[in-house]
Amino acid sequence: MNPPRIRPTFSISLAPDADTAMATLRERLKGTEYEECSRSRGRCADFFVKDDERRVWSPCLSVQVEPAREGSLLRGRFGPHPELWTLFMFLYAAVGFLAVMGLMLGFVQWQSGMEAWGFWGAYLGFPGLGALYAVSATGQRLSAHQMESLRERIGELVEGLEPPSGAGEPASDSGPGSDQSPRI
Repeated sequence: MNPPRIRPTFSISLAPDADTAMATLRERLKGTEYEECSRSRGRCADFFVKDDERRVWSPCLSVQVEPAREGSLLRGRFGPHPELWTLFMFLYAAVGFLAVMGLMLGFVQWQSGMEAWGFWGAYLGFPGLGALYAVSATGQRLSAHQMESLRERIGELVEGLEPPSGAGEPASDSGPGSDQSPRI
């Protein structure tokens, strides 16, 4: 079994150039039931779960369309909503800082022949990092069906924009909905 990835990604090759592909995606998005739970600017778009279905662990799908040798390449990345992602990054940084500083302080105290109470920072910090990772993995498991739904939306929007088989860059997919086993 593969361990869960912090932010699963996928790629889809598209036949039109990046600007044309993004304009087509925006046009197809108009009038759909999920137009209200998406936003788009330039070559980027974000897709969200509907408000009535949204939970703390609900994902956000960020999509970018970039130029490729032939046509364009759509790259999608699943993650938590930006405000939750910011909180997690702050917690990872704070707990990681506690672990590293506790380890350093404890080592200096130990080398100096003092009571090494600084190691308590490491004793609390390293399991804290594991706990944050476990919370992240649990959130991904709870939101797997929502990630699949967001991935299907993109599939519907790009239908017919893919290059003929064998042309362009190969689409790689390591997220929900792929033929490969998803890491959720």
